[in-house]
Amino acid sequence: MPMTKVFQGTASAALLVAWISGVAWGQSAKYWENSGLNAKATLDREIMVPMRDGVRLSTSVIRPKGVTGPVPVILIRTPYDRDGELQHQDKLVSAWISGGYALVLQNERGVGWSEGRYQFVGGARNDGYDTISWIAKQPWSNGKVGTFGCSSSAEHQLGLAAMNHPAHRAMVAMGPGSSIGEIPGVMTHGGFYKGGVPMIDWADWYSVHAELDRPHLPGDISQDERIRFTSRYSPWPTQEVLEGQRKQLDKSILELPSQDILRRIGVAATDFDTLITISPADPVWRRLGFVHEGDQPRVPALYVDAWNDFTGFGTVKLYEYQQSTPDQFLIVAPTKHCKMLQATERTVVGERDMGDARYDYEGLIVKWFDRWLKDEPNDVLNRPKVQMYMMGANSWKTYNSWPPPGTRPLRLYLHSDGRSNTMHGDGNLTTAQPTMEKADAFISDPLHPVPSSGGADTDPTVQDQTAVELRDDILVYSSEVLREGVAITGEIKVVLYVSSDAPDADLALMLDDVYPDGRAYNLTDTMLRLRYRGGFDKPVPMKPGEVYRAELVGLITSNYFPPGHRIRIHIGGSNFPLYERNLQTGGKNYDETQPRVATLRIHHSSKQASFIQLPTLTH
Repeated sequence: MPMTKVFQGTASAALLVAWISGVAWGQSAKYWENSGLNAKATLDREIMVPMRDGVRLSTSVIRPKGVTGPVPVILIRTPYDRDGELQHQDKLVSAWISGGYALVLQNERGVGWSEGRYQFVGGARNDGYDTISWIAKQPWSNGKVGTFGCSSSAEHQLGLAAMNHPAHRAMVAMGPGSSIGEIPGVMTHGGFYKGGVPMIDWADWYSVHAELDRPHLPGDISQDERIRFTSRYSPWPTQEVLEGQRKQLDKSILELPSQDILRRIGVAATDFDTLITISPADPVWRRLGFVHEGDQPRVPALYVDAWNDFTGFGTVKLYEYQQSTPDQFLIVAPTKHCKMLQATERTVVGERDMGDARYDYEGLIVKWFDRWLKDEPNDVLNRPKVQMYMMGANSWKTYNSWPPPGTRPLRLYLHSDGRSNTMHGDGNLTTAQPTMEKADAFISDPLHPVPSSGGADTDPTVQDQTAVELRDDILVYSSEVLREGVAITGEIKVVLYVSSDAPDADLALMLDDVYPDGRAYNLTDTMLRLRYRGGFDKPVPMKPGEVYRAELVGLITSNYFPPGHRIRIHIGGSNFPLYERNLQTGGKNYDETQPRVATLRIHHSSKQASFIQLPTLTH
């Protein structure tokens, strides 16, 4: 059949190049043979599973050979290449097939060869529910379904779990924090914001996985025809196209306005174009498939995340919200996003040595599903509710609830004589409250922003911060050299008293562990767009010279500061290009091209005592 009759709809130039290249996609015969799975299992692909609104989702079913009768099923719903899902979890996939499980892999609506229009986790609830219903009716299914995945493949599980489908017996969600909307203590809107500041890093993800204008196959061709065409043509850009596009994206991010980042490089329309223009309080966020306060998921859940992952804060807060529900467990590793299973005897994250951070995730996950999908008695539930890796101490810690019992607040106040700029300034942190001290001032220039250095999903995620802390537009506050070690685990509270000569500005704060040789490794960071200091639904401009109380949230970690180390924070007006620059005019920001330079002041006095509060534990 000619290509012009097979592909319907329009697409970007990048996708056209990908089609012409003829790169095979999704459970190709060649991959299936090379994986070795063909010796142990059968593959049935390009099954078009119908949803309640008539949209059909491209689905593959892998079943173990030599197994008679209905079997338990592992479901992975994803916007990613299904071959990639199998490759990334090859040990688990092999264990599941050997253990008599069937695997169902499905591309969510609007990606791959699935029909429909893409929206971030838009089909998590209804599409996930309908897919489980379809699985439960198949003659090869025993009616018990477990869900699994990392990143987006985990994010889909949260909204689905809120539906409490009777066949959804268990879940393992790794790095799922980007599908959390509003729960107590969290209003991240899927990780798109931090303190009301958009994470520009999302532009890269949307440019690859979420184009709304894409190729389609006709709905009336047979399954055999679909298999032939999907083995020859790719709905995604080739690696060569992606590399070129990312180079263009790196340049586009530096330009203004921010709403046109993807448009400038020719990416087809995505939801990013809309999301960058709306506030955190916009009703649009409630229409996405996030999990929210009021949802009551009862599916037995194993949550796995990492301290050096931008999703970690949301996942920990979701566990806190869910912990009274039976059979909820949490593990937090020291790694970056979805790298937990790659921990080694000497785990290095970015530039920091984390020690032996290995954990038998595969063994635990196999036992977890055996318990819930096969009803096999095992010891998987005889474990602490919370297991977390304490960096610095480089050891696993266990707790029976969150926050950990026995945590005590250590409040460190900001001090200086008004000269805390750079790491060589006079800024310090002590337990003594300030009296009459001169405020510290720094310049925030959107055309010369503070460069992103570690944190979130950057690479390297953990970096020595000393180069950034030599900038004059950074305020640095350090403790004295510690005589005794300090162990912290939990959520960190920061209150800053701030003034500015501009109607709006951002605060960017990072917490460091400073080694005796001067290396300062980032532990956690956050942002606050100051118009939202009173709440995301109450944006209010600042008046020149007026001092405002600003509370920064979203900081969380577990770290041991040994004797000889120091605790440090640094504060600036930007963290770019990880987060959007504030042009500081008080306008919409996303459609502006003319920035304003601002002078910000951090106050620390008896009436305006800025501080950071750390949750300490006995090491």
